[in-house]
Amino acid sequence: MGKKLEWQPISMAPADADLELSVYQPGEYVALVFPCRRGGSGWRDANANRPLPLKPTDWQLWEGKRVK
Repeated sequence: MGKKLEWQPISMAPADADLELSVYQPGEYVALVFPCRRGGSGWRDANANRPLPLKPTDWQLWEGKRVK
């Protein structure tokens, strides 16, 4: 695997790329354990192809495997 990027602001997230997202939960930031993608209608769980009902704060490239 290549070197991970530092966390980037969600406003800078690329479209149509598998990304690891971070969300704010009371008192802490938590990284999601599945890849997500930004599309025309917002964020989606890339594995399940379902809308993501969370508001991510940061992103970095997803380096894990994708479940099909």
